[in-house]
Amino acid sequence: MTTVAGPTQSRLLTVTEAADELNVTERFVRKLIPEGNLDAVRVGTRLVRIRRTDLEALLHPVLSPPQRG
Repeated sequence: MTTVAGPTQSRLLTVTEAADELNVTERFVRKLIPEGNLDAVRVGTRLVRIRRTDLEALLHPVLSPPQRG
């Protein structure tokens, strides 16, 4: 049975897909997980998946300092 992610469900991404979306290495994404900066779930004993919502929550806008004078 196949389940399609709807608006209330979040698609699970592989580490590779998450790295591609952020334009970073898989190693960097894997480092974020044990540091507690990115939530992930383990599927079975080896597979790691990341919810798209958790990946999006990692992103923060960069605020530029106020211009002087």
